[in-house]
Amino acid sequence: MDYPVICREAFALVDDISNGAFNNDFSERGTLATTVEVAMPVLAIFRQLNPNDPNSIADAQSRLFKIASAEQGVFSRYPALASFALGESIVVQ
Repeated sequence: MDYPVICREAFALVDDISNGAFNNDFSERGTLATTVEVAMPVLAIFRQLNPNDPNSIADAQSRLFKIASAEQGVFSRYPALASFALGESIVVQ
């Protein structure tokens, strides 16, 4: 996986949530709850991720997997991010 692509998708996910892109899918929950349950944790993970540290990568993948497992409808729109969450290796260029 290409690290810049994964990062772009992570930030696109956050941007889409903040713009209400998932309101139809999760109308009962709403944008604020989706932001708290998905966007903020994803931002925290990428803020702490060191792509040159295998332990940091493993930790990020584990944390993303937990979120992706609970939020499949959100992550399905971001294939590189979902693949990374499922444990695919990354390439830092």
